[in-house]
Amino acid sequence: MNAPLLSMREVSKAFGASRALERVSIDLEAGEVHALIGENGAGKSTLMKILSGAYRPDSGTMTLAGEPYAPRSPKEARARGVAMIYQELAIAPHLTVEANVMLGRERTSFGLVRRREHWRRVAEALELLEHPEIRPEVVAGSLSVGAQQLVEVARALVSEARVIIFDEPTSSLTAQDAERLFAIIDRLQARGLAVVYISHFLEEVRRVAQRYTVLCDGQSVASGRIAETSLGAIIAQMVGRDLTEMFPRVPHEPGEPVLDLSGLAGRILPKRADLLL
Repeated sequence: MNAPLLSMREVSKAFGASRALERVSIDLEAGEVHALIGENGAGKSTLMKILSGAYRPDSGTMTLAGEPYAPRSPKEARARGVAMIYQELAIAPHLTVEANVMLGRERTSFGLVRRREHWRRVAEALELLEHPEIRPEVVAGSLSVGAQQLVEVARALVSEARVIIFDEPTSSLTAQDAERLFAIIDRLQARGLAVVYISHFLEEVRRVAQRYTVLCDGQSVASGRIAETSLGAIIAQMVGRDLTEMFPRVPHEPGEPVLDLSGLAGRILPKRADLLL
């Protein structure tokens, strides 16, 4: 079995007295989509912010391609090949697609931007995305939300990312844009990238991912292969109990009446009515 591209071991993080993560371990394989699943507050975003350099862990270790990995900022993480695409897109709407993709990554000679090289690198990244709206000269603010998200993917590709993290990527997308994103994730996987996919939509997880990890209350409680696990089992792992019924009946006995109306009538309700609660 090949060594994982990226490993996180015993990673913990607290914010004051609140424990966000408790000794979480996860492996990411090259050429694989790994789904990170859990309820709100389970620790998914915190774990990925550590991976992408936005947070630093209190304890634990990480390795990338067999080398120690401890980014102190998102810039350091990107330089090592790890990029995160957040729900809140970081697009400069008044700039062109080319300028957005190369922002902070400008190549210069004698103080002058190497525009031709920029254009070539952006065009190569956009070719993988295969989106008719997105061209280097187009102003980013004129694009749809789905297309703007793909501009961020192009930014990661230009940075030669080896790991790309998608945080709830379809939350504001149309069904058509979501399908286009899934096809792009398939192509990223085929190129040998490791993709982390965070989502509450388990049907999406089954569509794009091969393996999964479930977080619950800041701990890794389950992992496995998507094809070998039912949706019901994953949901049970998320909530920490078996769900024999999604909406079980709760037995109850009626108590004393709290409201008793007799002969109620008016302009809107011309016929008299009685109500007992």
